[in-house]
Amino acid sequence: MDNLHKLECVAFRYIQWPDLIIELERAGWKVADIANALAVPPTTIYSWKNENKEPRFSHGDALLVLHRAVFGAEFTLKRITLFRDNAIKAPATAGQ
Repeated sequence: MDNLHKLECVAFRYIQWPDLIIELERAGWKVADIANALAVPPTTIYSWKNENKEPRFSHGDALLVLHRAVFGAEFTLKRITLFRDNAIKAPATAGQ
């Protein structure tokens, strides 16, 4: 298992799905294109983006694979790491 896949498994619940979709849109992907690539209805992509709903594991994994194909493994790894780090940061007053 490569490092990116290990990190995806650990950080999956922290991934900001709307951010990944927006990045794909900025790269020229339409919601319909993303939906077609993931074999889901466009309304599903809209719900992940606009309603803060989380994809099933298989669909989330497919979205990460698409993101990696478009932006490269290094960029996707950095995004996942950032999502995880932002999610687990303790407040500055923790332990006081």
